[in-house]
Amino acid sequence: MIPDKSTPIKNEILINIFAKGLLNKDEMRIIFYIIRWSWGFDGVSRRQDWTKELTKRQIANGIEMHESHFNRNINRMIIEKKIIIKDGCYQFNEHYEEWENLPKSQVLDDNKLTKLVNKTYQNGKVNLPKSQVILTKKVSSTGLKPLQNKPLPDRKETIKETLKETLKEKGDIFLNTWKDFIDMRKEINKKISKVGQSRMLNRLNDLSNNENIQIEILNQSIMNSWTTVWPLKGGINGQFTGTNGSSKKPGEDKYKHLEETY
Repeated sequence: MIPDKSTPIKNEILINIFAKGLLNKDEMRIIFYIIRWSWGFDGVSRRQDWTKELTKRQIANGIEMHESHFNRNINRMIIEKKIIIKDGCYQFNEHYEEWENLPKSQVLDDNKLTKLVNKTYQNGKVNLPKSQVILTKKVSSTGLKPLQNKPLPDRKETIKETLKETLKEKGDIFLNTWKDFIDMRKEINKKISKVGQSRMLNRLNDLSNNENIQIEILNQSIMNSWTTVWPLKGGINGQFTGTNGSSKKPGEDKYKHLEETY
């Protein structure tokens, strides 16, 4: 059973007319509106063949299409027998074999209007609701600044600034310990670049977000001449003792790439 306030459409029409694209976009919008107010159930038990009496302006407003553009389309559709009009009521001619697709020269005499319609079809423009049109105009009037006028920031400079800001948040004891760590790497010919320092700080933050523990971790690396930082653990003189009694840094293989000179 077809539910109330629904529109029954024959399968033949759905396939042979709509699915096969016999109507263009604007024609479809007009036809769907006419079908809604003729075949569509609205509290009655059977399909109506005609719409109630409607003005062209009512239909244009109903489908939110510019009135002049609507008039051109519906006048052409009436000439081509796609729509039948009688006493102000409209009917969709479902017998597509009766349609007459007339040349544009027979439908429109005004060359300017013909070009406008062609341009609308080519660009696939959609007649938006007024609220959307206003928004589109605002966006268009704002304009976009060309990207090429603004050079992309240098990656190294960005990293330097980030490193600078990160160190600003640290206390004096941390900064002195950090400087000692950098100097230690210089002494063993393992200088570290700004990029490397930024990565090292990230690694340090991953190990602990407590600044006091971070200081101990740095001291641990300084005492053992380690070029990177490792989790803080107990041991003699800060050294880690492996299972075989030999000195071994935890995670040595996992973080081997951090020991490279940046």
